Amino acid sequence: MFRGADLVPAGRVPLEPVLRRFFESQLDQTLSGARIQLLFLPEREPSPSGSFETTGEFSIANLRPRYGHVQVRVKLDGEVLYQHPHPVSELLGRALRDTLAELAPDERRWGFGLHGPNFERGPLVRPAPQMEHGVQIEVGAHPRGRVFQLEELPPPDPPLRTLAELGADVPGDGPAPAAPVSVVLPQSLYESFVATHPFSSEVEEGGFLAGRVFRDISGPERHLIELTAIIPAQRTGASMLSFTFTGESFLRVGESLAARREGEQLVGWYHTHLFAPGGGLGLSSVDVRLHRTTFQRPWQVAALVNISGDRRVLRFYRRSDGGMAPAPYWTAP
Repeated sequence: MFRGADLVPAGRVPLEPVLRRFFESQLDQTLSGARIQLLFLPEREPSPSGSFETTGEFSIANLRPRYGHVQVRVKLDGEVLYQHPHPVSELLGRALRDTLAELAPDERRWGFGLHGPNFERGPLVRPAPQMEHGVQIEVGAHPRGRVFQLEELPPPDPPLRTLAELGADVPGDGPAPAAPVSVVLPQSLYESFVATHPFSSEVEEGGFLAGRVFRDISGPERHLIELTAIIPAQRTGASMLSFTFTGESFLRVGESLAARREGEQLVGWYHTHLFAPGGGLGLSSVDVRLHRTTFQRPWQVAALVNISGDRRVLRFYRRSDGGMAPAPYWTAP
């Protein structure tokens, strides 16, 4: 471990008990006798700095960046409880958070270097500290002003609706709990997500969400999403580590929406995780980065389907300050 702005050495921490405690908290069960298998891969971290950052300006950096991804599998009594790829900084950043808080609760910047057989083939690299209060000056800029510029025109405000008008099965007589973004989907589409759609049990899959956007009458700053269709993505890039939309993916889904002639919009995207949902295992940092860089509208949502054997669990997420937060959803007839 390394700590502080200059990342000075701060001792060593055994990896296995840290990961065991972390996955027990995330999977909501004791893992006595479980095997945690890690396959470290020589692929660079997705973030240029190789750091995992959370709220409160806490950051932890992978100082052996040659090994930037890890495939995790947790097995107990022959059953796979969890398997998923992670950036190394994300997995160990989350797993080490409590341990580091116990070691030095006021320290906000940390780094780690994996130590063990073969890891020394990837040398430790200490990143240069970021300069504070700096000003970037462009040299050689053309003295003439802009000939023209392009600005995106704001879209018109969506129409007003209530959850009840969208057919949401809201319990009780009072209004539904307020949320910045809420989703309503027909029961048939819900059944497709959790039972009938032929998702692969071997590789993660993804696609687009089509629907209509409204403002909530009880709070016009809030949005209601009426989900109407899921459209599997075409021309995507995929590996065991990532799922990537291309420009052609968006061209194809635009053509699909136009051909449907239902007045729908691209209201978000969906993908699968091939493990049971745990208390804290939702979108990965790669998923969050994809959503926040690709789906810019505040009302666009990400649907996540966890698949474990014959069991599927559907969740929705929306943009929040600096990250993603759960979005409630209701079914309609």
